Amino acid sequence: MSNQKEHIVICGDIKLGKKYSSKEKYIVHRFECNPESRHRNVNIDLPHFVKVVGCHFPIRIKDLLEIASYVYASDRMIDRGAPNSMEYMRWSRKFHYHIKVRDFKFWNKKEVKDSLNEALKFVSGDYSYEFTFHAGGKDFGQTSLTDMEGFDFEKKQNSHICLFSGGLDSLAGSLKLLSENKNLILISHSSNNLGVSATQNAILKRIMSDYPDRVQPFKFSCHLKGERAVEETQRSRIFLYTSIAFSLMSLASENSINVFENGITSINFAKRQDAMNARASRTTHPKTLHLIQSFLSLVGDKQVNVNHPFLFKTKSDILDIIKENKKEEYINSTLTCTKTFLKFQNKSNASHCGRCSQCVDRRFAAYATGLEEYDAVYDMDISKDSIDDQEGFIHLHDYLYKVFELKTATESSFSYDFYDELTDLIPYLQGKDNTEKMKSVYALVKNHTGRIDIAIQQIRKGEDLSKQKTPNSIFNILDTRSYLLPPSEFLVDDLCSELSKSIPIAFQTQKPANEKVLNDHIEALIRKNRDGYAREFPVIQYGTAKTVPDHSFDPSLFIESKYPRNKKSQSQLTDELAADIIKYGTAFKFFFIYDPERKITQDELFKKTIEAHPKCKVHIVR
Repeated sequence: MSNQKEHIVICGDIKLGKKYSSKEKYIVHRFECNPESRHRNVNIDLPHFVKVVGCHFPIRIKDLLEIASYVYASDRMIDRGAPNSMEYMRWSRKFHYHIKVRDFKFWNKKEVKDSLNEALKFVSGDYSYEFTFHAGGKDFGQTSLTDMEGFDFEKKQNSHICLFSGGLDSLAGSLKLLSENKNLILISHSSNNLGVSATQNAILKRIMSDYPDRVQPFKFSCHLKGERAVEETQRSRIFLYTSIAFSLMSLASENSINVFENGITSINFAKRQDAMNARASRTTHPKTLHLIQSFLSLVGDKQVNVNHPFLFKTKSDILDIIKENKKEEYINSTLTCTKTFLKFQNKSNASHCGRCSQCVDRRFAAYATGLEEYDAVYDMDISKDSIDDQEGFIHLHDYLYKVFELKTATESSFSYDFYDELTDLIPYLQGKDNTEKMKSVYALVKNHTGRIDIAIQQIRKGEDLSKQKTPNSIFNILDTRSYLLPPSEFLVDDLCSELSKSIPIAFQTQKPANEKVLNDHIEALIRKNRDGYAREFPVIQYGTAKTVPDHSFDPSLFIESKYPRNKKSQSQLTDELAADIIKYGTAFKFFFIYDPERKITQDELFKKTIEAHPKCKVHIVR
């Protein structure tokens, strides 16, 4: 940790002198929300929110909304570093905030700071959150005439406060409550993503039209101004969302917030591509919601309940609820995709990329419930299209692998197979008996895998026999069970393709003088594609060419390059490879052979001899 720099986040016009002048220890960031400042770089539209709600906001709530907004803004603007930084303390960040507040006495309490730190650390996966609060917080912009004692929040009777993202889960939760004759106060966060905002507005309009005088929607705007976010994980967004909901909950004299998310997404069993640290998202994880609930209870001076009604439901169950309420036509207006900030290539009118894990999960759920025709327009539809995109290919394989892993777990092996996830989960589930809690989670995953089986059967019914042998079709992936292969093998296939193109071009006019020159070129190629490899194969950590072997993605993959020349015979080359196979043990071994002198006379026989050993791949280029 001694070499990790601390991010000092200065919010507003706080002056700290030269305290953080050391560039070896600190990186200083300034965030300004004052509309009158020419340095304004974050929009926190608290004045407008107060005006729309139309009642008196206590100073502590105003402080909370600004704190949550600054945390969200800094999370978006401060990069986590290279995506292949696998160690927890390298991928995570250290934050120290300086924020002016109105209720200085409360925010300066140690228990408040500690509770805030613990909640943010877990949900974000960051190393630490430290807060130094300064007195002198104040309102910016025009003060609302209703923001004074005597103006109370006007709510409808029997109202329930819910987070509303515009996705399938929050839609299903809203429809379920409305079907039970309950009224809603829907809380949304408005970013500067026009596509997301348009989706939220469209689905809200439909709900309010079909359920007149039953819904009160409120949006709180917070986004970067004049700068594009560099960090898209948005782990802290749930803290901002729940803080907005808490403000309305307090003003409405309620004590509960509803967070609608299916249990498979919330628990987020780590895919084999995830590192079991901060890599797996914990946005609506039961521990996250418990820690936020504890913090908000301190802020409110009373017990606050953050409810998780869909914890033991799957994405298919979510669609069932929408179907039961006869609102199938709503489905195509919701948004699940994580790539909404990108421009889609194949279908200009697509609302979803079809490549990310959320899109994959949604598409399977649509087929599991017979609602595939109501589902969103995908740029790449896994049920029909050739999956030529590497990212989509990996996500689909990982999804199917996780389904296989969950499906094959027995009730007795489940706690052992998923020990890491269950350790963080079981203490935060309701009930006193850990055995019964475990059985509930096991039943959830069996429900999930059973619904995916149904989805696959439905996709099979529409199978185009002419595309059966297409290498990247879902049918070929299912038939060959290639999703059971380790990720290192997918990376090797990608390396083979790249090396086949680049090596002949690089040495077209002059062959490499020796093996070192060849290795230098291979290393340059790997480094050039390093970010892409790290993004698609994050669990395979990259090593340098100066290590043994020639190149590595340690500890999963070792790469040896050979350049047979002069008097070296094929049998000598075979002996060298055999020694490497023993030396590198159980790791996957990739042998790249540049053979312009054709020392290898029968390529297929040579490859067959080496690849007969487990976890070996030979690729010959001339």
